[in-house]
Amino acid sequence: MAKNTSATLDDLLRQAKTTNRLLAAQLKNQMSQQDLVKLLHSTDLSNQELAEVLDTTSATIAVTLQRLKKKAAGKTKDIIPSADSDSGSEAGING
Repeated sequence: MAKNTSATLDDLLRQAKTTNRLLAAQLKNQMSQQDLVKLLHSTDLSNQELAEVLDTTSATIAVTLQRLKKKAAGKTKDIIPSADSDSGSEAGING
């Protein structure tokens, strides 16, 4: 007969870390480290925890996240025209 026990917080954390490590191991051959960092960052792990999962340093994680933010900011600028470039085109349409 199965015992009726509840998992402790430590048990759940250990299980989540194991799951993240298994996921990272499976995806390492299919994804770049930058994509893995982006994916695992969404799990709200600290840089140190991400580094442990991906077998790297927390400094590498920090640099990767900074590059991802910079890349995302650049894409936003490409999509949304600046006020300077927009005002010239409006003058031609309305003028």
